[in-house]
Amino acid sequence: MKLILSILSFVSIVTAFGQVSPIRTQYMFNGVPLNPALTGSEEAWSISGSFRAQWIGFPGAPLTQSLSAHSPLKNESSAVGFQLFADQIGVDRNTGFYGTYAYRIKMKSSQLSFGVAAGLNLVRSYHSELQTYDTGDEQFSTDTPLSILPNSSFGVYYGSKKYFVSLSIPFMFNSQIEDGRLTMSHSPLDYNFHLGGGLKIDAGSKIKLKPSFLLKYNMGTTPQIDLNLMAEFNRFFEAGVSYRTSESIIALFKINANQQLSFMYSLGIPLGDLLSYSSGSHELGIKYNFLYKTKAQNPRFLQW
Repeated sequence: MKLILSILSFVSIVTAFGQVSPIRTQYMFNGVPLNPALTGSEEAWSISGSFRAQWIGFPGAPLTQSLSAHSPLKNESSAVGFQLFADQIGVDRNTGFYGTYAYRIKMKSSQLSFGVAAGLNLVRSYHSELQTYDTGDEQFSTDTPLSILPNSSFGVYYGSKKYFVSLSIPFMFNSQIEDGRLTMSHSPLDYNFHLGGGLKIDAGSKIKLKPSFLLKYNMGTTPQIDLNLMAEFNRFFEAGVSYRTSESIIALFKINANQQLSFMYSLGIPLGDLLSYSSGSHELGIKYNFLYKTKAQNPRFLQW
């Protein structure tokens, strides 16, 4: 059984290399990995880290660690940042290093941003770690060479105090295996489009509701939709629920210790047969804003 699950995890990562994008549930708290146009959106030097363990109890289940930092520049029309992540699925490792840039056009009560990101993915499969019955199978006894794959992303974001709209292509290049090595290719038909939007609704003097959605679409595949509802209480605590079609139901929590420090936690319960093998997915996050600006109110509704 372990061999079957290990092979399944190997196949899943090969088919996912075109996206090169680890699954995240806390994009509502840190949207830069999803859309580079949000670079500088905290109006301060902001650093975020997260750890995600997916499908607990499932052999070869994904593990993802990520770190990102970003800040507006002195003229505030431009912002820069970087992203790091390490993604593991079964015997496959994918480590990414990316720089981000956003150009921001501030209006009276809203803001329009354009963002780009570019970097490298270091990809390798450690087949020698697999448990196999046929010890002579060279395909599963030799580790693959380290592949260094460049990639880039693009995004647009428009937000005001009451609503936002987001459109991004997280990664614009695909990869495929040729002669045992990963090679790059580019085709707009393989783009993964992410379209999202949300509202902020006053539900009392100290309560705000934040409904939002995220549509993920790749040509030739079935679209996936996240439907989210967050509630903010007195700017200190946030709680909500997210439904990801045909995949999971997710509970999300955020505690704002102060204007600079926040802690996040999410629990995803899988739907379908996977629930019999896994107790769910867990993600922990922390965010800290080093310099918090108070002289100017950010006109944007800051949700991913």
